[in-house]
Amino acid sequence: MNHMTEEPAQHELIRAFVKVAPLLNNLTHDDITVGIYDTEKLIINIPGKTFSLNVSPGDPLVEGDIVTNAIRTNTVLTDIVPKELFGFPLVARAIPLHDEQGKVIGGIGMGTSLEKANKLFEMAESFSAIVEETTASIEDISQSVTHLADRVTNVTIQMKDVSSSAQQIGKISTVVKEISDQSNMLGLNASIEAARAGEFGKGFSVVADEIRKLATRSKENVDQINGITNNIQELLLRLNDAFSEIHTLTDTQSGSIQEFSATIQEISAKAEELAQVAEETLYAKDNK
Repeated sequence: MNHMTEEPAQHELIRAFVKVAPLLNNLTHDDITVGIYDTEKLIINIPGKTFSLNVSPGDPLVEGDIVTNAIRTNTVLTDIVPKELFGFPLVARAIPLHDEQGKVIGGIGMGTSLEKANKLFEMAESFSAIVEETTASIEDISQSVTHLADRVTNVTIQMKDVSSSAQQIGKISTVVKEISDQSNMLGLNASIEAARAGEFGKGFSVVADEIRKLATRSKENVDQINGITNNIQELLLRLNDAFSEIHTLTDTQSGSIQEFSATIQEISAKAEELAQVAEETLYAKDNK
């Protein structure tokens, strides 16, 4: 605290404020500095808890200063001092003081640090930006999950088509096997008849043997085809089970993402409210 300048000619109102000024900082949660002036100079300045304006008792009124303007225009004034001047924003108020006849005898200036409110505002702005980025990321993830679910659905449909085709192959294999069995039986009967015919049935016997060989190879091929189609069916069943699990997971993730998105939207709304409150706290005093 700076020592006040004692002057016998000081008005009683000014002396009263000089006595009260050192107590004002303890009556508010705001960080304030108080200056008492007569019509020519600073009488006493009480620095803030965390800052000082670097003024001294006896300093003359400064042209353009809010207290100077309040005294000379006999007007209550309020202004925001940008943070570039002191390193943090400051709201300044000044009122003229009058004697019993209404003559201006001095003025009081009070500066309130808005550093905390400014930090709150900046944090709220940063928080809002983070929430917006998170919301955009969640939207991207949600779209990716939806796209994955659509692709899985399409693949599942295609798998059903493949499974249906495999079943058709199985049916065809069954028909081919029946033909093979019948051909083998015909070849056997032909061989028997050729043997009965003796010398005249030798040529027919060769044909009968070839028919039986063809029937045997057809049966072997049918068995291989059946083995392949059975493997395909088994693999398709496994894939279908796997894709069913993926469907379940994507549905679960989609629901979780929707819940998380709703939470993020609520946080975003609160962040906007916080930013608005911080902004009002920062600038509302300028409107008083």
